[in-house]
Amino acid sequence: MPGALDGKGTTMNARRAIRGPEGLLGFRAVAGLRTTDGRVVADGTLYRSATPQFVDRAEAGRFVAESGLRTIVDLRLGQEVRNEGSGGFTDSDVAIVNVPFAIRRTLEPDSAVAPMPGPDPLVGTYLNYLSDRDGFARLVAALSAPDALPALIHCTVGKDRTGVAYAVLLDAVGVLRSDICANYARQSEDVAAMMGRLRAMASYGDAVDVYPEQAYRADPAVLLRFLGWLDHLHGGSRAYLLACGVAESELDALAEMILRPAGETTPAQVSRTAVVPAPVERTWAVAGDVGAVHRWVPAIADCSVAGDVRTATFADGGRATERIDHHDDPGRSYAYTYLDGPIPMDSYTSTLTVGPRPDGAGSIVVWNATLQAEPVVVAAIAGLYEASLAELAVVLGESAQLR
Repeated sequence: MPGALDGKGTTMNARRAIRGPEGLLGFRAVAGLRTTDGRVVADGTLYRSATPQFVDRAEAGRFVAESGLRTIVDLRLGQEVRNEGSGGFTDSDVAIVNVPFAIRRTLEPDSAVAPMPGPDPLVGTYLNYLSDRDGFARLVAALSAPDALPALIHCTVGKDRTGVAYAVLLDAVGVLRSDICANYARQSEDVAAMMGRLRAMASYGDAVDVYPEQAYRADPAVLLRFLGWLDHLHGGSRAYLLACGVAESELDALAEMILRPAGETTPAQVSRTAVVPAPVERTWAVAGDVGAVHRWVPAIADCSVAGDVRTATFADGGRATERIDHHDDPGRSYAYTYLDGPIPMDSYTSTLTVGPRPDGAGSIVVWNATLQAEPVVVAAIAGLYEASLAELAVVLGESAQLR
C-alpha cells in the first residue's frame, strides 16, 4: 500500500524512505487510504503527529529537506502555542498556520486541560469540536492554499483534535471509514507515551489527572461512533463542511490535490447508523452477541459460533461463514470478515459498535462495511443493514432513527 509505515514512523515513499523527525511522537503519513471512487490518498502530501515542540532544529531541517514539507497546521489553543512552541520548525521556512479547535472550558485560563465528561467521553469531546465551524473552514482553506502541500497536521497528543480533523476532511472526499479509523489507531503506543509527557508541559501539568482512561488509547470504534453521530446530527461530513461555509468546489479541489488514481479494484462502503432509546448496556447485549444475530437480522434463520468462526444459516438453507476478528465487550465493538457463502462479494470486512448518547439517554448503533462487489450486491447489503437495524429496535422494544 502506498505510503505505508514500517512501524517505526518511517514513511515508505516510492522514491525513498522518509524518516520522521526524532522526538516527534505519533508521526505517520496519511497515505494509501482508499476512496469509494477508486483513488487513494497520495503519498508525500499529508502527515500527522503529536506536538513538534520536542524536535530540534537539525531534525526539523532534515525532515523538511527530505519531505518537502511546506505547511504545518497547528490545532492547539493559543496558550498551548505560546507555552510550548513548535520546536525546531519555528526557525524553518515551513508556514505554521494556527487553527485552534474549540474545546470545553479549560480548568485555568493558561491551561489546555479541559474535562471530558459524559458516558462516551471521547465521542462527546469530538462532537464538541464541531461547534467551531469557523475552525473547520479555516482548516480546509489552509490545506487548499497554493503550494500548501505537503502538510503536517498536529495537536498535542496527535489523536483527538488531529484525528477529528482528518476524519471529517477525508470522509468528506470519499475516503473509506475503515481506512480512516485504522490510520487513527496506528502507533497507539505513542498515545500513552505522549500522555506521559503532558505532566511536564506548562499547558498541562498534574491537571491531566482529570482525563478519563479512554484518553490514553486510540480505539478505532470511538472514531467510527463519532462519524455515526456526524451522520445523524449533521447529515455527514460533507454536509457539515458545507454548513461551515466551505464550497463544494473547495472540497473537490482539495480532493484533486490529495488523491490519485489507485489502478486497482474500487472498494464499496456501506455505513448505517441507528439511534434507539434503549440503554447502551441492553443494546450491546443484543447487538454485540455474535452468536445471536438471527434474532435481529431478518435474512438469517439461525447462527452458531465455533471458536472465532461464525456460521449464519439463511432462510433458504444457504450458509455463510465469517471470522470474528475482534470482540471488545468493554469498548462495545466487534469486527468480522466474510469468508465464504452464497453472497457474491470479496474483501468484505465489517465493524459494529454501540455507544451511549452524549446525554446518556439511549444508544447509537454504527455498522460499517467495506467490500468489493457489483452495485446490485452493495445495494442489497445496504438494504439488509437498514432492515436489520430497524428489527434490532423492535427486538429492544423501541423505535429507531436510521441514517
